[in-house]
Amino acid sequence: MSKEENIMAILIDNAIHLIAEGGFEKATTKNLAHYRESPKDIKMNEVYIYRLFGSKEELYESAFLSLDKELTEMFCKAIATSSDLLIDTKKKLYQFFLMAWQFILKNEARCRCYVRYYYSIYFKGKSLEKHTKHFDLIVNNFNALFKKEADVRAIMHSVFNALLDFAIRVYNGEIVDNETNRAHVFNVLYCIMMTYLKFPDTSSVNALLI
Repeated sequence: MSKEENIMAILIDNAIHLIAEGGFEKATTKNLAHYRESPKDIKMNEVYIYRLFGSKEELYESAFLSLDKELTEMFCKAIATSSDLLIDTKKKLYQFFLMAWQFILKNEARCRCYVRYYYSIYFKGKSLEKHTKHFDLIVNNFNALFKKEADVRAIMHSVFNALLDFAIRVYNGEIVDNETNRAHVFNVLYCIMMTYLKFPDTSSVNALLI
């Protein structure tokens, strides 16, 4: 990794943690450059933000898109582990959910930053276009599960948003991450999908896993 690539990575990581901790107000140029102690061979300076990204807003976008790509890759990997989703659909979806849920809960700062950017005024233009391309990969993996008339993109966005909302509630201590609540969260997500699934299953999660 070159010096510039290393600096870019440090700035993106700083942006993620600052936005997660205190929103965009905390992610000032000064804090972005000096949030964490840099390697001895790198003297961090706010000028790097403009030289490497153009502006702090473009740095915010780079941080979001790096997380967006990371989440997309994780979702696609989780889907790939559940071969032939048309067989035992609900059970396979629950296995997929557990992988996604565990990943998100282990990455609180990254998830908080992602959500804050996603619902901010910055999420438009290039951010939206690139997010849509990333999200297409997830939608394409789920298309075969749904009836022809289903708006798969809208359904999966609702599932995705609900999943992140529940994760934030766990971070905030509103709900506890345990087996009972995981089943509840999954059932909420499954109900969003169930009407348009080719082979809906109304059995409880616990019944499926016995």
